[in-house]
Amino acid sequence: MGDGKFDFIKEEQFRLCLEDAYNAVDEMNLWDYLQDNLFNSFAYYNGPYQELHHELLKKADKNNLHSGASYGITMRNMEQIAKNGFEQWKRAYIKNYIIQHEPES
Repeated sequence: MGDGKFDFIKEEQFRLCLEDAYNAVDEMNLWDYLQDNLFNSFAYYNGPYQELHHELLKKADKNNLHSGASYGITMRNMEQIAKNGFEQWKRAYIKNYIIQHEPES
């Protein structure tokens, strides 16, 4: 699922959050699970796979950077990577968040 390098993201904490989540999903082999997402919330998951989600949260937040909202946003990005592939997600991120938000010269 791509190379998992988020070096194009300048904001260090968000980059670390994405890298940790990517590595956790990859290590736990959850790309298909995220692609088939059958639940509504990462931050407030209340389904039958509580232990799986708890382990994912622990691994994805190994640097203790997350609030519930930031974890949800990070994992929605992982879900989009699972559904669309890393390179497509990266192109969309660069187009929507880097190019459009760069200061004009």
